[in-house]
Amino acid sequence: MTRLYCLLGTVLITLSSYAAWDAKSVLDKAATEYRKCASVNVTFEVAASGDTDNGTILLQGNKFYTQLSNTTTWFDGKTMWSYVKDNEEVNVTEPKSTQLAKMNPYAFIDMYKKGYDVAFGSNTKAYYEVVLTSTNAKNSIQKAIIRINRMNYQPMYIMMGGSKADIEIKVTSYKKGKKQADSTFRFNKNRYPNAEIIDLR
Repeated sequence: MTRLYCLLGTVLITLSSYAAWDAKSVLDKAATEYRKCASVNVTFEVAASGDTDNGTILLQGNKFYTQLSNTTTWFDGKTMWSYVKDNEEVNVTEPKSTQLAKMNPYAFIDMYKKGYDVAFGSNTKAYYEVVLTSTNAKNSIQKAIIRINRMNYQPMYIMMGGSKADIEIKVTSYKKGKKQADSTFRFNKNRYPNAEIIDLR
């Protein structure tokens, strides 16, 4: 009987290790497909802290340009500018990777490679559900759920948060595009002459 339990334990450990590897391979494939594109334009619905909004994000490598109803954000790979329409302020920062993840829903493309356990959630015929669980209590994102389309490996749904959903994003369209100029991902103060620039770097 003891031998049977040992054998069963070995099988379960082997299966769980395979599942973790396979879930990671789904994200590896999604990252590879994303990097094949010169740029990607995504429209999405976002819910956070009881509020909902619609937005767009233009992605190119590790750069992005995001528009929501009251906020526009540019990130050139190092510096981020966030313009708030209501008060005409621009906050300038150099965010860390986990901070970026809450601004850029596609940050998981790199985030999952370090500091997270990767496993399958509830897969369906339409998508793979991959769950990221932080291995570092200091990470601002303790848990993430990503649903990846089985056909084209494009993200369909992203949740980032802790014990409950802090931010939920539903992708409504995903379009591949041509390479954009670097200036697309930088704030142009000439277009916002009345904006107050607050440098938080």
